[in-house]
Amino acid sequence: MTTRRTLTDLMAEVSPRARDWSLPQDLGVDRVTVAAAWLASDDPPAMLLLLAALHPKRAEERCFELATQMSFFEPMRIEAHVMSRWRGGMLTNGRSPFYFLSLYQRLRNALQAFEDPERSQLGSKLAAAIRVVVPDPFTPVAPAA
Repeated sequence: MTTRRTLTDLMAEVSPRARDWSLPQDLGVDRVTVAAAWLASDDPPAMLLLLAALHPKRAEERCFELATQMSFFEPMRIEAHVMSRWRGGMLTNGRSPFYFLSLYQRLRNALQAFEDPERSQLGSKLAAAIRVVVPDPFTPVAPAA
């Protein structure tokens, strides 16, 4: 009998052993396990961390879509606004918001201000919003038409 692994648990194992977040990370589990954990997850920071682990490169379009989809949450509304002003290859000083790791850090920090019942409800809504934009974590970029 196999124990069902949560995405939170999987990412808690991956994060400490990750050395270079500019490269794809070894998850240490098969795709089926990760996909099942993704679909069952209600932990939006773990979901964004998984995307960062799998796809460390700049993802302007997808990150903007994610921030926009989660814009019912004020910190993500602000992030979507910042992204809309930085789009189109604009050169900037400082961190670029168009990386999944940046979104993960922003969301994780924003959720720390909430107590558990409210954080759980908000987490479920945010996770659903993430899955609308990225139904499959292994292919976050829509295929070319």
